[in-house]
Amino acid sequence: MELLIQIFLQKGNDRMEIKEKVNDNIILDRNTRDKCVKHYKVLEKVKKLLLLPGTELMSINHIADYYEVSIDHIKSLYGLNRDEIDSDGTKILSSNFYNGSVINPTSVEQKQTSVTYTFDNGQIVTINNRGLKAFSKRAVLRIGMLLQQSSVAREVRNQLLNIEGKSSDEEKIQDINEEKNLMLNIGMAYASGNIEAVMKATTEYNAFQNRHIQKLENDNKALAEGILEWKDRNKLNAGIRKLASVTGIPFSKMWNELYKNLQYKYGICVKQRGDAPYIQWINEWEWDNVMKTFYAMCEAYRQSPTEMLQQTTPVGNLKDSKA
Repeated sequence: MELLIQIFLQKGNDRMEIKEKVNDNIILDRNTRDKCVKHYKVLEKVKKLLLLPGTELMSINHIADYYEVSIDHIKSLYGLNRDEIDSDGTKILSSNFYNGSVINPTSVEQKQTSVTYTFDNGQIVTINNRGLKAFSKRAVLRIGMLLQQSSVAREVRNQLLNIEGKSSDEEKIQDINEEKNLMLNIGMAYASGNIEAVMKATTEYNAFQNRHIQKLENDNKALAEGILEWKDRNKLNAGIRKLASVTGIPFSKMWNELYKNLQYKYGICVKQRGDAPYIQWINEWEWDNVMKTFYAMCEAYRQSPTEMLQQTTPVGNLKDSKA
């Protein structure tokens, strides 16, 4: 029985490893974030939100507290992704925002450079003369999809993956019922003391849990076997071209997405190393990260990296990319 539990736990660890890779795709790909941002209600499922009184907005201080990171970390992330985050709804609250028309504060302390409001629930809000930056729940979720060094943000992304993994309410209900039945089977097998029945029920449950990530595992194995090596840099051009073609995204934008992800994820700033085509400036020891990034992009667009790279000769060469 102890061996069975170890096997079950190991399968769970493997499943989590793959799920982590899918989780990272949200960080890397704007299209995936755009698709997920409508599910801002997951924020409350993970942790209680503290909103600015009388609004559905949060300050940078609130966001930092929610994601359990420093205020400077949130400010830096916002500065790097201002346009994307602003597209989900941000505004500047003026220093007289709480003048009684929104909600009545219990006390107001006017200073030369700011106004501090205290409210019935004990919340204190200070707004300087330049105003207070406030973020909608969609913008807060967007920050969570971009934020790497936060366990809360990672759990938010896990919740998003659970939602996006289902295509309809009917499928969600079917999955819930099926999972309940499979777990019941495991319990009944344990109760019977039949080790073979326990093994069978556990295997069926693991197969159910793995159904959405099996394809990722297969593609990851193919990638690990070395579809492209550093000396095959020309062939990446063909892979990028094919991914651009099947997604309808311009070729040059697909290259730019690769470079942006390399810089954001691994600190590889190829555009600062020389003129286009920038891929020529990749060092051999960085190639593994390049392929991991391309792999993540393929999965984010729901394309098989194996299929994107299945060509015997490169389409064009590095000069064709102009990127």
